[in-house]
Amino acid sequence: MAVNAEREISVRSGFEKSRIGKSVGYALHPDKLYWFPIRATYHRAQKVYNKLVAINNGGFELYLPVLRRIEYINEGAKKPVQQIMEEPLDKGLLFMRATLRDFQALVQTPSLVPGLTPYYNHFSTSKSGKNEYLTVPDRQMESFRIIVESRNKDIIVNQKEMPQLIEGDTVMVTDGPFAGVEGVVMKFKHQKRVFVELKGVGRYATAYVPGAWIKRTLLPNPPSTLNSQL
Repeated sequence: MAVNAEREISVRSGFEKSRIGKSVGYALHPDKLYWFPIRATYHRAQKVYNKLVAINNGGFELYLPVLRRIEYINEGAKKPVQQIMEEPLDKGLLFMRATLRDFQALVQTPSLVPGLTPYYNHFSTSKSGKNEYLTVPDRQMESFRIIVESRNKDIIVNQKEMPQLIEGDTVMVTDGPFAGVEGVVMKFKHQKRVFVELKGVGRYATAYVPGAWIKRTLLPNPPSTLNSQL
């Protein structure tokens, strides 16, 4: 499988180390577009996605992370049939890009889309003192989508200019199937990978990326330090 997804449920990773505490400084604007992660109860991400597609009148964008694999029907035959199979990356996770106003209206009408549950940001509160809905920054969503949708191949590159990266470095992948991914270098199964953390949702890793394709950088909002004992 080209994509390795290492997710840890909910707010544990970044939030429990936060020293900031609750704040109203990041209150969501009612008419601004955000990426909202959605937890579909009972692993019904596909059903919730289908229902949202059915009621969508163009007011929001949906993303269901899907992994694709190739299977062969009648493998023993002279000409086995190739079939592409799809399955959700996480059977309980999908994303919606919408305004806070539209997302809130949807959440507050549970009969419209049964099984739709929002994530909450436990370190940001609204003026009323309630926790805001959790959102994912556009840059992180872009990196996450590249990881999910890329297909890794065996590629040999010139390693002479390979940077000496250490765990915790913030980097960008500059070439190959994961080009454009921004994240943090961490070791997983004895290999250094680039991890993207969607705070409050999970951590997702690329497959192996040659060091020559990784550039050390500083992100505007660097993700929290990831646990190296993955």
